Amino acid sequence: MMIKFFRKIRQKQLSENKFSKYLLYALGEIILVVIGILIALQINNWNENRKNKIAEADYYCRILDDFELNEKLIDETSARITNKIKLSKELMSDLNNIPNDRSLILNKHVVAIRQDVFVPSNIAFEDITSSGQLKLLTDLRLKNRLIQHSTFLNNILNLLQENRNVIIDRMSDFEFMSEFGLQDIDYLERELDREHIELLPKNNWTNDPNHPIFLKFQDNLVIYIGMLIRQKQHLSNLKKEMQEPIELLKNKECKNKEG
Repeated sequence: MMIKFFRKIRQKQLSENKFSKYLLYALGEIILVVIGILIALQINNWNENRKNKIAEADYYCRILDDFELNEKLIDETSARITNKIKLSKELMSDLNNIPNDRSLILNKHVVAIRQDVFVPSNIAFEDITSSGQLKLLTDLRLKNRLIQHSTFLNNILNLLQENRNVIIDRMSDFEFMSEFGLQDIDYLERELDREHIELLPKNNWTNDPNHPIFLKFQDNLVIYIGMLIRQKQHLSNLKKEMQEPIELLKNKECKNKEG
């Protein structure tokens, strides 16, 4: 409407041969168009900023969810490790309580050495970094802290993997295992028939403190307990490191949490 108004005035001025007034109104029309464009750009920028703020709040919420889940996973994994340490110490006592039952020792050993792999949830932060949307996080302190945490988390995962590798190397010594008496393990005993069991070694190493397998088994238990203790320490360090970013995230608005 405003543009039509100016156009009519301009046409009238031209018809009346008032060129100076025509230039004035033409300039006014140009200014009006520029103002309209600027307003449109401002509205567009406002909409984009609003969308970015919503996306930023959503990422904070999702990242906090991952942190809280990881706290729970750390506690659960640490509890299982504590139980394995307890079981391994019982095994050492059982082994040295001669005479002993090899079948009982081996079946308890199978339970003790089962490996629990800590797999943290880091989906939200990986999503925002891989999609190139890290710029959406406007809180520089929190952003840098999340980047530091991601590096720390990867280092902890590497240390835990190194621990597991040591355990696997110790427990997969096939020369040692060949005389171990695996036929006494329940699930193998149920599967193997008498013909196959007769082919396997029948030494009674658990009742001979000087037997090489006895000594190595006991040594492996000590190493295993040490590795389990280190795993708990790594997880404890990770949980401590998580507390600062968790507190920073809790200070952010999170609609999912509020709902």
